[in-house]
Amino acid sequence: MTTAEKVELALIPLFGAGLWLMAPELPNKLDVGNLLLGTSALLLLQSLIRDLWLLTREKRAAQLSPRRKARCMCVESTVGATGVIVAIVLLGSGIDRSVIMNDWMWSPLVMMILGIGFVIKDYVLEWGPLRVRRDRDHVNIVFTWKN
Repeated sequence: MTTAEKVELALIPLFGAGLWLMAPELPNKLDVGNLLLGTSALLLLQSLIRDLWLLTREKRAAQLSPRRKARCMCVESTVGATGVIVAIVLLGSGIDRSVIMNDWMWSPLVMMILGIGFVIKDYVLEWGPLRVRRDRDHVNIVFTWKN
């Protein structure tokens, strides 16, 4: 496990503790679409921060790995973007199912989303053949529809 991964793992409970303190200020009732939009955006934000960190570290090291072309997408980004799209459809359709969010629920929810993001960060969804595979260096992959 790299130092950056250890730092990220240490930050997850810190964010949970911060949200525990902020919980009384957060809403107690949310539409399903808003909850899905928020959790999906959190997953995408975590991915963006990690990618920006990797890009700055790569520039500092001045060792740019050769770019590879592949027909795959990051699983973390795919899950996050799909969640955002589904949330927009739910919000646009007027479905008004509500979720009751007690104060204690916010912290575990955020830690669970960040934990899932950490677990799936190294996986890519590849098609042709359709499969999920681990690729720790997929920040250097250029997405393409054809090989």
